[in-house]
Amino acid sequence: MNRKESRSRMVTVLAVVVVVIAGVTGYSLLSGDEVYANHTQPVDMERQFSFEQLPEQKTIIKHASGLQYAGTESGLFVSEDGGKFWKRSYPFPLPVTMITTFDNENLYAFVVGKGLFSIRGDETEWSLINNQMGTQFLVSLSSEEGEINRLVARNQYGKQIISDDGGESWVRADGFPKVKTMVERRGEKLFNEKCQSCHGIAGIGETYTIEALTNRDYLMAPPLDESAHAWHHTDEALMKTILEGSSRQSRMPAWGDLGVTKADASHLVAYIKSLWGERIRDCQGPRHMQCM
Repeated sequence: MNRKESRSRMVTVLAVVVVVIAGVTGYSLLSGDEVYANHTQPVDMERQFSFEQLPEQKTIIKHASGLQYAGTESGLFVSEDGGKFWKRSYPFPLPVTMITTFDNENLYAFVVGKGLFSIRGDETEWSLINNQMGTQFLVSLSSEEGEINRLVARNQYGKQIISDDGGESWVRADGFPKVKTMVERRGEKLFNEKCQSCHGIAGIGETYTIEALTNRDYLMAPPLDESAHAWHHTDEALMKTILEGSSRQSRMPAWGDLGVTKADASHLVAYIKSLWGERIRDCQGPRHMQCM
């Protein structure tokens, strides 16, 4: 794919998020004793902060409007006086994993638990672009010269994803999922009907929610692509979880009691494996320890 080199500036902000994966049934987010409990509390949007009072992990971006924006480990801030004093520019003090600008005009930020936002042109408020990113969050973002709607991003797993509509929808740069066979197509149809609402589009996992960020006992539906643990399990183990559910994760039903047959489960597993690259397929099941 021959594309002109991106002229955008890519900036990453380190987010204090620790993800603990637990099998194929779910995982929780842990960060200290309180997790993110304080993020459900209202914040004072008029409170002023000095530069020294901003969180230590931060990235400052200058916008064409003359305003400066800061992406930090506890939210987004804006300064109208060249960076001396700051106010919050977004009402949730959630980690910002990426903030960047293209030609100092269009500003983008990724807020964990909320999604990808932008400030475009002479706007001053953040507008939501996409909040269906599954478990992935963006750590870099670029735009290609002359193609303002074509965005190229990298997630925390190091995978490159591409959008041709300004960030509203994304596909993997490596071309997966690669659905080729009739069995995989049947599995894809079943997945979209029964699994996608929890496990995300193309198995990218459940999108972060405030409940997931604030409730230590909340188990999110994990990714089923190669970014999590699905490939650590055999076909038989995956089918068993589909048909019999999970005693650990009450949100994962026993689909066998809801009309899903053993053949259906095998089709679902075939589709899930279409989300994996050749190396991951070769490492599936007990062999996965040799590939870690």
